[in-house]
Formats: sequence, C-alpha cells, structure tokens
Amino acid sequence: MRIAVALFVLAAVVSGPTLAQEKIAAKATQSPKAAAPAKPSLSQMAAEGDVQSQFDYGMLLLKGGKAVKKNPAQAQEWLVLAASNGHAEAAATLAQGFEQGQFGKADLTEAANWWYRAGDLGDEKARQRFLGLYLDGHTDSIGGPAGVRWLEQWAAKDDVRAILALGRIYEFGDGIVVDHAKAQSWYRIAAFAGNMDAQYRLGSMLLAEPAAWRLLFKDAGREKDNTERDVYYPTRDAAQAAAGGDRRVDIMRPGMLHGEYWLTRAALRGHPQAALTLGEAYLNGRDLPFDMARAVRWLSVAALAGEPRAMKELADMAALGQGLFAPDPIRAWVNYELAASAGLKEAEEARDKLVKTMNQRQLNRSRQIVADLR
Repeated sequence: MRIAVALFVLAAVVSGPTLAQEKIAAKATQSPKAAAPAKPSLSQMAAEGDVQSQFDYGMLLLKGGKAVKKNPAQAQEWLVLAASNGHAEAAATLAQGFEQGQFGKADLTEAANWWYRAGDLGDEKARQRFLGLYLDGHTDSIGGPAGVRWLEQWAAKDDVRAILALGRIYEFGDGIVVDHAKAQSWYRIAAFAGNMDAQYRLGSMLLAEPAAWRLLFKDAGREKDNTERDVYYPTRDAAQAAAGGDRRVDIMRPGMLHGEYWLTRAALRGHPQAALTLGEAYLNGRDLPFDMARAVRWLSVAALAGEPRAMKELADMAALGQGLFAPDPIRAWVNYELAASAGLKEAEEARDKLVKTMNQRQLNRSRQIVADLR
C-alpha cells in the first residue's frame, strides 16, 4: 500500500512540469493576432477624392491647428476642389473669404462668383448675398437662367432695384436670350410705381419699336366700325394680302404714342436722358412727328440738366440758324464749349471748326458768356 502511494506521488510530481511545458508550447504555436491597419490621415482621404475631407482639410489649413500650420493659399486650393465637386459650404466659405480678404486682397467680384456657385448648389442665403452684390454693381453678370430666376423671386416682393435689373437683363440679354416683351413688362411695373428710370427705359423701348402695318377702310365713314384697327402686320405684303377690296394699308408706329407718354412723364420730372430722347425724336421727325418748337424745348431742358449731347444738338441748330431767324455763332460756340468741357469730343471738334468763321468780337463775347455761366 505504501508502495502504491509513493508511486502516485511520484507521478504527480513528474506530470506537473510536463503539463505546464505543454501549455506554454501550445501558446507559442498559436498564430499572433493581425495588427489593425492604420487609419488614413485627413490629407490622404482628401487626396483620394473624398469631398467632405477636402472641405475639412481646407478649413484646417485656413484656420490652422496644433498639428497643421495655417496656410490660406493651400486652403483655397482644397476648398476650390471641394466646391467644384459640389460642396455648397466650401463655395460659401470661399465667397466669404474673398469678401473678407482671407486669400489676399478682398475681391467682391470673385466673391460674387462663389456666392453664385453656393446658391446654385442650393444655399438660399448665398443666393441672397449674390443678388445683393449684383444689384450693388460688384459683378456685371447675373450668371444665367438660375440667377434670373432668383432675381424674379426677389422682384416679386416689389423690390424696385430688382425689377429695373430684370428689365435691363431682358432688354440687352445678359446671359439669356433678349426678350423685349418681358423687358417692357418689368419696366412697366416700375413705371406705374413712379420710377423715372423705368419710365425712361420703357418710353425709349416703345419709341424704338419698328414700323408695322394696319388696315383702314377706304370709306372713312365705315372706320368707326373697324374692329381690327389695332391689328398690326409685320410687313406691307402681309397686310396687303389681308386687305381685300374695301380696305387700304396704313403704316403705323405701334409704340409711338405710349413711348412719347412715358418719356414725357420722365422728362417732366427732370430725367435728362428722357428730355434728350424726346428732343431728338421731334427734331429728326422719324420716331415722332417733326416739331421744332418741342425739339428746342426738350433739348434745352436736357442741356440745363447737364446732358452734353443736348448741348451739341442746340449748338448745331444755332450754327445753322435752325429755329432762329439767322445763324447765331455766339450761341453755337457757347454750347459747343460747354459740351466739350463735359467731355464730348465731337463738340470740341465742332467748336474748333466754328472758331475759324468767327471774328474776335464774337469770340470774346462767347468766352465771356461761358465764364459767367461757370
């Protein structure tokens, strides 16, 4: 029995170290866990094309941080890349940066371009800021149909500046197709509200409308029943084809009466260009019936308001004796001199040509009048 116990104890002593060694060996033979891959840096993700990372990295370079030195030039490059890839906040950040001079000298024109980009990407505040810069004259272009649509939404709130701007855009085709009908409709809104510039622009457009043809009855007694009197045809041939045997073709300037009305409204309120336009129209007898008295009246109004072209028109008339009993070189020289002083080169040339026909007394008198006027 004692022998059995001894053998058992001996086996336990021998097997203990053996089992421990086996466990250590098993652990040694197990494969180690794979190391987790390193997370890519913000700059790496930006370089790989992640748009949000491009914006975040640009902002980091713009503001600087513990691990990144402030670098506005590089920040601009990353923000431009993000904005070009459709990141609206990046575009707005660029716009604000150009306004505040964060990328060098402040540049409101460039700021407007980026406000437009941010607005085009859906930023409503950016649209409002772009329109503000446009209406203040810091950018010459509305940017195209999207900008026009935003401006129309603004004009719908009865903003007169926006209404006038829309009239000019449709009149001259700033980034969109010219549409005189829409231009006139916008000008008309502001004109009825009493805006002088709108009255002038509307009147000028109406007065410049091309001639058209209408049909009148050959028998004047039937004219009171003419229900198509205000139907206009673009060509004489088109009107003649519709005339039949009892009507005749009559040429007509559709915008003449309304154009004269709006220009007169503006001129009476002191708009110099409106007075000039009326004076030239009456003088030339093309857009309005020839009327020397009205021509002189409105050209004088424009000249007194400082319009150099009106001064030259009056000088030309005085030199030829139009509207006067005889040519008046003194009056002509005075008006030429005033127009030339206002920067009108052709008036200066006409004045120098007139001097050759004047005697010293006339020239001295002319200079004295100009000195008194000044």
